[in-house]
Amino acid sequence: MIRFGLISELGKDENAGYARVHFDDVDMVSDWLALPSFATKTAKQWIPIEVNSQAGCIIDENTQQGFISIVFWSDSDTPPEWANENTMGILFADGAEMYYDSENHTLTANAPESELNIKCKSLNVEGEVNIKGETTIKGDTSVTGQITASDEVTAGAMQIKLTQHKHPTPAGVSGPPTP
Repeated sequence: MIRFGLISELGKDENAGYARVHFDDVDMVSDWLALPSFATKTAKQWIPIEVNSQAGCIIDENTQQGFISIVFWSDSDTPPEWANENTMGILFADGAEMYYDSENHTLTANAPESELNIKCKSLNVEGEVNIKGETTIKGDTSVTGQITASDEVTAGAMQIKLTQHKHPTPAGVSGPPTP
């Protein structure tokens, strides 16, 4: 049978991936029911679901065995503002979000109150790169093309400022050095 209710408890530890659902029409709480997922084998998908989310369940008449098949939008739980027929993404509880807009070919990651970490063997970026704000790069960096800075650039542990760094003119040579 199909039954609708509110998620009343989320599983932890050995019950991770499961939830209990309160069914108002029969005033009962289910046993642990599996949460919906698109992948659970070698590729795994995990999307957090919150207590009090509306859920549709396929369940037996005793509300003991079954699974949560879907979690619904409601008047108070609405899609993110960027959601439309061309986007796919996730909005996190703290406001960080990541989504792809297939119409505009744009992958957006907004994490204004968070730290964004990328860990990989090698990061390759092809195309124009615009960096705004203070940036620290750890590790070797190779750039093919021109680097333009609109503000001061510092280098090394001594924080050498490129606009103030001068090479001394060797004795007997007048004018700037020849490259």
